[in-house]
Amino acid sequence: MGSSLNLEEVLHGVVKLLSDASAVHACFVYLLEREGKRLVLRAASAPYTPLVGEIELKRGEGLAWWALENREAAFIRENALEDPRVKYVPELEEEKFQSLVAIPVLGKRGDPIGAFTLHTVAPREFTDAEVGFLVSSASLVAGAIENARLFDETRKRVGELEYLTELAEALAVAETLAALGDEVVAGSRDLLRAENAHLYLLDTDDERLHLHSSAPPGASAPTTIGLTDLGPEVGRNAQAPRVTVTLVAGGELLGALVAEGTREVDLARTVANQAAVAVKKIQVLERLTEKNLIKDFFDDLAARRLGPALEGRAARVGCDLERPYVVLAAVRTDERFENALRALVRGSILDTREQALRALAPVGARGTARLVDDLARVHGELGATGAVGLSGSCVGAEALAHGFEEARHALLGEVVIRGDRGVMTYEELGPYKYLLRIALEPGVRDSTIEAVGMLETYDRERNSSLLPTLEEFLRRRGNISGTSEALFVHPNTLRQRLRRIADLTGIDLRRDDWLMIEIATKLVRLRTALPDGDPAHMIGVEMWRNPPSRLLPGG
Repeated sequence: MGSSLNLEEVLHGVVKLLSDASAVHACFVYLLEREGKRLVLRAASAPYTPLVGEIELKRGEGLAWWALENREAAFIRENALEDPRVKYVPELEEEKFQSLVAIPVLGKRGDPIGAFTLHTVAPREFTDAEVGFLVSSASLVAGAIENARLFDETRKRVGELEYLTELAEALAVAETLAALGDEVVAGSRDLLRAENAHLYLLDTDDERLHLHSSAPPGASAPTTIGLTDLGPEVGRNAQAPRVTVTLVAGGELLGALVAEGTREVDLARTVANQAAVAVKKIQVLERLTEKNLIKDFFDDLAARRLGPALEGRAARVGCDLERPYVVLAAVRTDERFENALRALVRGSILDTREQALRALAPVGARGTARLVDDLARVHGELGATGAVGLSGSCVGAEALAHGFEEARHALLGEVVIRGDRGVMTYEELGPYKYLLRIALEPGVRDSTIEAVGMLETYDRERNSSLLPTLEEFLRRRGNISGTSEALFVHPNTLRQRLRRIADLTGIDLRRDDWLMIEIATKLVRLRTALPDGDPAHMIGVEMWRNPPSRLLPGG
């Protein structure tokens, strides 16, 4: 017993020596597992050696447990199966044996280690000398088993640490989830000595775990698992033990590792922790890469850089150019609206930058009108801040390029015309579709627009109200009485303001075209309301950095 530190060799020697010395037909050695709840067959005489590791006795089952719990030898001379302390194990052919002896094996400090059981075919009465021999043998062998077991566990732990180090290095260099998944399941299967291992990753869209990788490849496993179906960490499926541990990084559930045919839950947790960190790293890198791809794709569309390169980018970001989309542009929206958009319109492609959002939302079977209604409803239910502009339905790269312009105009219309932090479509702009195009064109010059612009500057510098007076006068079609009542001023005060307007701008309201003057006032209002005089910071080119501070009065 002292000649080897190999546990299997020690246990094989125990079986041989006890069988020969006591002249029994079968000898079995059970050892207590670390959790102390099961006795597992670790050595057996022929022809039962193939059952080593397969036979287990739960606490309280069988004569071996009785002897171990009572710390005394137990003897049954004949008809062993009729004794209530005996559990029948058909694999061990216990119906052949009449006599049964169970000897507890206790460690140096009296802690339980396991038990020997010896069987004979014919009834047998063990003598006091034989009993003393078996008990003494158990006490002598206990030390050898403890030493061998300690050595075996130490060697096992060293091997596990080495394997964990190798696995950590492999996970650190993995660049894709596919490569990472293969390393995780292959390494887990070997390390945990499992029959098979499966890696599941969480799909946030449907809140289910989807099978990602298996070892060996093609091993049978459910393709999806609900979060409520994970079950306990250690479970049994029929006769096979199974370990299930979750992958969590930074408090975020990422997936689960399932290993069948093992109970190594502590090791599985260690592997899962390493895998979770690696999965999170790759996901972050993939999201950053995807985000940059989407940004470049959107910038190309907005700038009308069409061609094969754009089509390649569309394929990489998952945009089917033959499918109808609505282009969405938003500013000052929060993360709640972004998440709601993803949930409401599956397959949406989003680009976010500094409280601004661009997106392509698939129209689908619901149709454009239903999509617009749903977006407006969600925006309202969330009490979301910010404004949203929507294009019409777009199919193809050319139409999407126009769609980005339409969404930008709709957003500007919502911000500077209505200013109610809601949702506006391009079609709702009405005549402002054309005014916005002129207002956004920096090279457009017109004497009437410049004259009206002088009024805006004069009002801003002197805190006067000449431009609103001109707007109301045009709205009332030159009715002095109606205009003065609307402005809450005396008719003579109104006439004085109109003369001042004529003196400053040279506009003659008796001869000049009123339609042209009214258009000029709206254009001036639009331009002064646009952020920093440049509305293209984000929508169609890059993100808006400064939201507009002044809003155009309704209409």
